[in-house]
Amino acid sequence: MKKISLSVILFIITTATFAQKYIPVIKKGSVLNFSVNLKNMGQNIDLDVTILGLDDPIKMHWNVPGYGGGEFEMQAKALQSAKRTVLSPPTPGAITKLKEDETLMVLSKSLYSDATTNKAFELNSIKFTVIPDTAVYKINNKVTDIFHAVSADKKSELWVLNSPDYPIICQAKNITRGIDYYLASIKE
Repeated sequence: MKKISLSVILFIITTATFAQKYIPVIKKGSVLNFSVNLKNMGQNIDLDVTILGLDDPIKMHWNVPGYGGGEFEMQAKALQSAKRTVLSPPTPGAITKLKEDETLMVLSKSLYSDATTNKAFELNSIKFTVIPDTAVYKINNKVTDIFHAVSADKKSELWVLNSPDYPIICQAKNITRGIDYYLASIKE
C-alpha cells in the first residue's frame, strides 16, 4: 500500500512539474523579436528590441533590418502606472522618449494587477475583459503563460505575458493605430 501511495504522489509531482508554462525573465541584455504588421502600408517587418537597462528611464535599442535602429526611453513611472501603450515608426539614429503615461509593448504593473485581480482593465481608452483562452501561445517553441483580453466590441485583442515584473504584450490586434504585432522569440 505504501508503494502505491508513494508512486501516486511522485506521479502527481512529476505531472505538475511538466505542466508549468514558460515565463521568460526580462532583464538587461534580453532581446525581444517581434513581427510587426504595418496595416496601412500592407507590409510586415521584423523588429528587434534589446533591453539596455531597467533603471529610470528604461532604455531599449530597436532595430529594423533594412531601415535602421535607435533607442526608446520609457519612464519607470510608466511601467508602474501608465494607461497607454504606443508603437509608431521611430526615427533611425534617434532617441524616442515616451511620455510618463506611455509604455512600449508592455502593460503597466497597475493594469496587470487590474487584469489579474478584476479580470478587466482599460488601455488606450479601450475597455478590456480577460477571457478564458484554450489556444496555445508559444515563445521559443515553449508553451507560454499568457492571458487573453478582448475589447467589448471584440475588435481589439491582447495576449499578455503572465509576469507581474514585466508584463509584455505578446500579441496585439487593433491597439495602436495601424500596427499589429506579435512576439516571435526572446533571448533571455
